[in-house]
Amino acid sequence: MIRELVLLFAVVINIRNSADAFKFMSNWQPPKILTDEQRFEIAKTEERFGDKKLVVITGCSSGLGRQTVKNLLATNKYHVVGAVRDVDKMEAVAELDGFNIDNFHIMECELNSFDSVHKFCDELMEYKLAKPIDRLICNAGVYQPSLPYAKWSVDGHEQTMQINFLSHFLMISRLIEDMTTAPDPRVVMVGSVTGNDNTVGGGGVYPIADLKNLDGFKAGFQNPIAMADGYGFIGAKAYKDSKLCLMMTSNFLHSKYHRNTGISFSSIYPGCIAETPLFREKRAWFRKYFPVFMKYITGGYVGVEEAGQRLFQVAHDPRCAKSGVYWSWNGGPREGRGAAALEKGGQISGGGGAGGGWDSIYENDQSDKVNNLELSVDLFKTATEITGAEWPQAKTFTSPCPTLKVIGAVSKNMIAREELKRMAERPGFNEDGTPVKLTKSKKAALIADRVIVRGVLGNTVGRVGRVAGRLLLGKIPETAKSGSFQEEKLLEEKVSETAQTIEIENNVVEEPRTIDAVSENDKADLEGEIFDQVFANGKSAPSDEDKSSEREWKVETAEKQLSTV
Repeated sequence: MIRELVLLFAVVINIRNSADAFKFMSNWQPPKILTDEQRFEIAKTEERFGDKKLVVITGCSSGLGRQTVKNLLATNKYHVVGAVRDVDKMEAVAELDGFNIDNFHIMECELNSFDSVHKFCDELMEYKLAKPIDRLICNAGVYQPSLPYAKWSVDGHEQTMQINFLSHFLMISRLIEDMTTAPDPRVVMVGSVTGNDNTVGGGGVYPIADLKNLDGFKAGFQNPIAMADGYGFIGAKAYKDSKLCLMMTSNFLHSKYHRNTGISFSSIYPGCIAETPLFREKRAWFRKYFPVFMKYITGGYVGVEEAGQRLFQVAHDPRCAKSGVYWSWNGGPREGRGAAALEKGGQISGGGGAGGGWDSIYENDQSDKVNNLELSVDLFKTATEITGAEWPQAKTFTSPCPTLKVIGAVSKNMIAREELKRMAERPGFNEDGTPVKLTKSKKAALIADRVIVRGVLGNTVGRVGRVAGRLLLGKIPETAKSGSFQEEKLLEEKVSETAQTIEIENNVVEEPRTIDAVSENDKADLEGEIFDQVFANGKSAPSDEDKSSEREWKVETAEKQLSTV
């Protein structure tokens, strides 16, 4: 029996790659003895959520978010938490649309305030009890293209960037750790074609999304700095930049966290929703004729109901569990399907038109700006500083094997001791060229290592180990010792060279770079003018004969004026 189990375990290991060999054991837990309080919380969680998945979506009182919630609730497989700015409006919409209140919970979240985001996350943690978050849909957004000047958030940041990107960035950092315990967690960010400049809509219409070197973010992005690149404010560009930030962040979080957390990070472009409250700040003529243009000229019109089905698909479709993807749909409008599509398991289908349905979803290409890895790292760092976000440490899953844990603990201490010895023999260097000094705790560890490990153990067990090592391993080959192109320098020589280099650099004095474009006569006239304006209070400059006496008068007068002040 034991032999068969060993063979089965070996087969399981072989069919998996080395990185994922023990991943199937990640959820194995020893039996736990639950307290009465824990049992009560689990029972209350099951009563509130049942077997439904928990979805958090921002900005769902209108437009795309509103339609997405309708589709989620229609499946009866989700419990939705709507994070909205106006709770009263959301309650009215929920009643008007007939939302099942048993599966829909409204919570206030003002994305113009980081404190409000923190408060929302705290209240969400209390509300969800022991239930993990299965979906986080970052949908809320504002578009203020007509503004000639920036509007500022409670925290002193430009509103479009904070609402669309920074507050969602902070929210993800607060909720990501809880999502790791869900079976199929997904973070979905609503991007835009305008943030992807490898398309006509993103690269052919000014202004273009471009973060440049993120100078605005690096400078703190506080009032009066209104743009991520640090230059002048343009309302439309602020929106496009915010969508570019979301798409870059989605890719970065996929690279940093997907493998060790299982969370799927993706962004989507549901299509150009020409009739949506997103354009409420555009002029009346634009709101009237833009949908007509998109329907009959470009053919790219997508109704808000269809867009809601598309965002719902990314949250619901098993195919969309893939991480690091920018989802889009082929084709144009295909309206009129409504609830019938949901009765077919979400299948969006219908005759006529060139539009894309459920099966027309595809992984869209992203521009070089979105895929800029170096800038994505800077974006993550600066956004973390601006928002004060605290991200969990990304850890690769390791085997829960007890033997490995024991060996790891032993080797960890041994490695720490060896590193201390190496640092003492060859310390690093400070900026001024002086060797790095070991801290008191490290010095104490070195002394303990010298007395206990190398002194007591080294002369007993260690001696036997060294003899056995020499017998088993043999001598180091001479070819391994030779081949260096330089003799190793003494540490004192290195310190001396570094100090000399720094001294030379400090003593270098650059010649002043000036251009003498003024003649001697002009200089005399200028000196006279300066004297009249600064010191003489309207008196004429002194002649050459009276310069010495006049200078004495000048100094005495200046001292009297300073004394008076």
